[in-house]
Amino acid sequence: MSLHRRALLTGAMGAAAAGLLTGCGGKDLDGLLAQAATVPRKGARLTWWVSEIPSRRGAVVVDLIIRAFERRHPGVRVSKINALSTSDGNRSAITTQLAGGSPQPDVYQGDTTWPAQLGHSSLALPVEKLLPAGFWDAYPAALRDSSTYEGHVYAVPFFTDNSYLYYRKDLLAKHGLRVPRSWEELLRTSRTVQRAGDTETGFLWQAAVTESLTANVTEFLADAGAEVLDGRGRAVLGGAAAERAFSLMAEFTARGVTPRTVATYQESDSQDAFANGRALFLRNWSYAWVNANTPKVSRVAGKIGAAPRPGFEGTGRSGVSCAGGWSNLVNPNSRELGAAMAFARFCAGEEVQRLLAREAGVVPAMTSVLDGPEARTAGDPTVLRATDLRLVARPVQTPYYPQVSKALYTPANAVVRGGLSPADGVRAAAEGLRTALEGKAL
Repeated sequence: MSLHRRALLTGAMGAAAAGLLTGCGGKDLDGLLAQAATVPRKGARLTWWVSEIPSRRGAVVVDLIIRAFERRHPGVRVSKINALSTSDGNRSAITTQLAGGSPQPDVYQGDTTWPAQLGHSSLALPVEKLLPAGFWDAYPAALRDSSTYEGHVYAVPFFTDNSYLYYRKDLLAKHGLRVPRSWEELLRTSRTVQRAGDTETGFLWQAAVTESLTANVTEFLADAGAEVLDGRGRAVLGGAAAERAFSLMAEFTARGVTPRTVATYQESDSQDAFANGRALFLRNWSYAWVNANTPKVSRVAGKIGAAPRPGFEGTGRSGVSCAGGWSNLVNPNSRELGAAMAFARFCAGEEVQRLLAREAGVVPAMTSVLDGPEARTAGDPTVLRATDLRLVARPVQTPYYPQVSKALYTPANAVVRGGLSPADGVRAAAEGLRTALEGKAL
């Protein structure tokens, strides 16, 4: 039996809120926080719901983290539960499990778009009182913002996933062209190399009717200086800047720089096409560097570079990236809250963050590690240039984020396909946002 996403989240709200108060031996929130503040000395067994993490050198990164934690806490044993392969699938699965009051998993890896939704539904423990003063100074502000809802923190940083412009170094060199500094220059460069017959496609990105497109739209809007929500969570999308962003998406396909099939592309589709040598440029997340630069799976390994995304001419804004990635959240019904919180903190700490820089094809969340010896040795430009980026949060600080996301990606996809004008696309998105924030959208 399949469950509609809205029905799933609505049902979870009541069930999990009740579980928070009665599913853990009748303890209230203060009691739960008291448990979570004390690390057990022995006998604790944790379960961690976690996806596989890309590896630089073949090691199973998750297992390395677990062994490191158990060395620090010899009385605690951690077992992993393999999460699903997609963010939406994981959210539905974990929401269903926690809504029933399950004490497992004790800790679960969650997308940076989840905290407001799960916090609102009482499916994650609020942990701000369990973090030391100054904790967030070590992490990007956008990550703190996406982890917080109504003054409460529901996620502990793990690793980030930033977006970059990947490019074919060999083709740019052949034509004496530089890495584009603006979208307008990227359009011109793409057409030059395409007309020469050296590339099938100029620029690949993600424009399918999914949350993947929401990330792209958020970035294009930030490039143009347009906002989606204001500081109070109200919809403010509109105006010339927003239309400029939507016009660019339409221009990519109208001028043939991007194939119209991009309207069906998610991250893996565009990454595979780029790795097969079909494009000059690619917008994708930082994990794409390892995949596209591995000879066994990529025809362009050794021929690519990575740079911050361009901006619009005349704006002075470039290097925008959505604050993507994954954090750890604590199940409020866990029977091992102290060990669970200790594990979440450990994954955010310097030992694991340095391990990620050394072994994993992801970007550590701790800013200081990005300039450390492990990052320099790995030589991954997506890590080394992470501090050059201007991170922006998607409009996630609402329990209705899935509906907000749909309000953005549906008209944007129509603009890319040529079914809506940019101006009409902006108007449709603005109206959809208002409906979503009122809780009236499906």
